Amino acid sequence: MAVQIMGFLNFSIQILCSMNKIKIFFFLILLIPTISYSSYISGIYINKYMASSDKFYALVDKAIEHNMNAIVIDIKYDRGETAVKVDNIYSGIGAYSPIFELEKKLAYLKEHNIKAIARIVCFKDNYLGKFNNYKYAMRYPDNDVFRDLSYSIWVSPYSSFVRNYLINIAVKTAEIGFDEIQFDYIRFPSDFPDSSKPKWVNCPEYDGTSKFLIIESFLKQAYQKLKPLGVKISADVFGYTVWLDSIGIIGQNIEPMAQYTDIIYPMVYPSHFGKIFLNNSTKESRTYDIIYGSGINGKMKLSNLNTDIILFLQDFDWRASTMGNDYINNQIQAANDSHVKGYILWNPLSQYNYFDLDEKVMGNKDDSIIYPDKFYPTVRQ
Repeated sequence: MAVQIMGFLNFSIQILCSMNKIKIFFFLILLIPTISYSSYISGIYINKYMASSDKFYALVDKAIEHNMNAIVIDIKYDRGETAVKVDNIYSGIGAYSPIFELEKKLAYLKEHNIKAIARIVCFKDNYLGKFNNYKYAMRYPDNDVFRDLSYSIWVSPYSSFVRNYLINIAVKTAEIGFDEIQFDYIRFPSDFPDSSKPKWVNCPEYDGTSKFLIIESFLKQAYQKLKPLGVKISADVFGYTVWLDSIGIIGQNIEPMAQYTDIIYPMVYPSHFGKIFLNNSTKESRTYDIIYGSGINGKMKLSNLNTDIILFLQDFDWRASTMGNDYINNQIQAANDSHVKGYILWNPLSQYNYFDLDEKVMGNKDDSIIYPDKFYPTVRQ
């Protein structure tokens, strides 16, 4: 049975075209909970290639120099390579691609009191997608293998083999000393580049369960396996998830996902929001408002759960002209002001402009109670 998924571009157009019909609900936050600096996270992402090189240490030292206390490292990469060995039942997938001296690098992080976060890309995976004659790959109705804009294959969240494989990687990662397992691409695909094909795919082992519930059930399964190992569990989500009730095309709703995670990471890169989204002021104000509003909305959504919000912020130049001057510091200030639990700077090449700025905003050291001077909307369809 087919799982209907609209493309990301269609989704973006729908948001832009329906703004006049969106209802805005305003919430007044009367009290922001106190956040101590010791619990506030600030850090960077280090990709697989940088992590495998001696440049890793230079990046970590830069982070330490700027009072950062967390590093996200690729353990299962976007194409499916894994930096840890898996159980023999999965060895035929052939995805093992170790990070040079990973244990030594983990020890270096621990020596400097840096939180080691393992990024595990879930359902986008060329290696697993090709395994066993594409048995677990999503396919178009004509049986052609689906590939996204990056020509990547996606695998079925409904498959027990796929789920168990991902959890096996996460367990092996926790066992070598990572502090947190961060699931990325924990969703269905959002873009359909082949205009000659339908905007939906078939998922192997689909059983009628909704996309939201299958994502939630995967996290529950992972939680049950990983929590006894003493690690934190987190999930990366689309930035729009804190502004909408949910995003059906990708199967993400942060409230049920948060039941089985310690941290939710909305990826709130200003360049990824539609051009007219909150576009009623200067570029600088809009950038600030997107980050601040995302933090406030995320906290509101999870206010009844013991799950933190940490924001992924943009430190790459794509559409930088739309974000105004000093857009990196502006985002960090907005994250600090929203009093979420912290932020991670994202640059896919791990080449950070932030470190080269003459003046820098750093992590939130203010543990006082804050009364916001603004109302912030949660956008609902």
